[in-house]
Amino acid sequence: MMKYIINILVIVVMTGCIGTSQSNQQSAADSHAIDSLAFMCKERGNVKDDAGDKQGAIEDYTKAIEINPNYVTAYYNRAIVKSSMGNKKGAIKDYTKVIELDSLKSGAYYGRGNARAFLGDKKGGIADLTKVIELDPKDVDAYVNRGVMKCEIGDFEGEISDYRLAIKNHCKPDANLYNNLGRALYDLERFKESAEAYGEGIKYFPKDYRLYYGRGLARKRTGDKRGACEDWMKSSELGCIQANMLLPLCEEYIKEKNDSLKREKETANKIE
Repeated sequence: MMKYIINILVIVVMTGCIGTSQSNQQSAADSHAIDSLAFMCKERGNVKDDAGDKQGAIEDYTKAIEINPNYVTAYYNRAIVKSSMGNKKGAIKDYTKVIELDSLKSGAYYGRGNARAFLGDKKGGIADLTKVIELDPKDVDAYVNRGVMKCEIGDFEGEISDYRLAIKNHCKPDANLYNNLGRALYDLERFKESAEAYGEGIKYFPKDYRLYYGRGLARKRTGDKRGACEDWMKSSELGCIQANMLLPLCEEYIKEKNDSLKREKETANKIE
C-alpha cells in the first residue's frame, strides 16, 4: 500500500513539472496576446483622438487598461485627453498612475503640474514642474510655466529667476520666455532690464509684435520716447492693435521721420 502511494506521488510530481513547463509556454503566449490586444485598443484610441472623438478615445484607452492594468501609455494618453476635455481631476489621477509605473516619465509630471495649477494647487504644480526640470534641465516650457505659477502666488523674484535660469541653461529660445521676463521686470519697475530682456527676445523672434510693444513701454518709462515710438510703429506694422492705440503719442516723431525721408528722397533725386 505504501509503495502504491509513493508511486502516485511520483506520478503527480512528474505531471506537475510537465504541466508547469507547458503552463509557462502557454502563459507567455497568453501574455503576448494580451499585450497585442491592449496595443490595438490603445492605437484605436489614438485614431479616434486624432479624429476629434475624445470620448471614444477615452473608452478605448480604458479598454486597453482593463486588458493590461500596467499599460503606461494608455494611462498617459487618457490623461491628456481627459485634461483637454476639462476633466482635470481625472487627468491628475491618470498622470499619478503613470508616475507610479514610470517615475522617470517627465511628461506625466508636466501634465499633472499644469492640471494641479489649473485647479488652484499652484504649489503642487510648482513641485511637479520642478521634477520635470530635474529630469530634463533644458525643457524651456517647464521653466516658463513654473515661472507663471510663481507669479500667481506672488513670488515675482522666483518667476524672474526661472526665466533667467532657462536662458543660462541654454534652453531652446522661446518667445513666451522673453515676453514674460520683460513683463515681470516691467511690473517691478526695472524698466532698463525690461527693455533689454525684450531686446534679447527680438534677436530671436523679430516678427513677434508683443516684444516690440513691451520694449516700447519699457523704453518710454526710461525716457527714450523715440525708441518707444520706433517699437510701437514696428509692433503696429506686425499687427498689434494695442500699439495702434499708442501711435497718437508719436505724432511728432512720425512727422520728423516723414520729413527726414522726404529730404533723403529729394537729395537722391538731385544727385541723379
